[in-house]
Amino acid sequence: MAPRERLDGEIVPVSAEHSGTYEDDETSYGAARAIDLNFGTRSFTQPGSDNTSWLKVTLNQVYCLKQVVWLHSSGAPYLTWTCSDTDCTSCEGSQYWQCGSYTLTVYTEGDSSDNLPSMSDCKYGNRVRLQRKDTGYFGVYEIAIIGTLEGKQSCSI
Repeated sequence: MAPRERLDGEIVPVSAEHSGTYEDDETSYGAARAIDLNFGTRSFTQPGSDNTSWLKVTLNQVYCLKQVVWLHSSGAPYLTWTCSDTDCTSCEGSQYWQCGSYTLTVYTEGDSSDNLPSMSDCKYGNRVRLQRKDTGYFGVYEIAIIGTLEGKQSCSI
């Protein structure tokens, strides 16, 4: 299978981690599989010790995030969250009913998002956390994070 092309404005993640790896098989189902640009692999998350299932993606610095797209193995969007200046709760997709099964949170850890210009169409952060609302498992073939850096379009390397 050919490598996935980055979407327009996609930010290159630094790392990914999740609450637990299915069958403790990091090679086949580790969190990094959700950001490896390969539709032939997937991250498969199971509940951790606190009985929650989550996937967290870390960015190299604070960005103004506009959308987070969960992609099918076919490359088509499964669910897409669109951000405002307060949150990223607006969700739509091919399985719209699934929007109610997950929460998506954008936040800042370490770096500061203070003194950045107010933007109504994005949420500042350097972390994205996708969490299942019940105690079930979930698999992500690819997750794409779209945004800008201080009002300028981000670049992929």
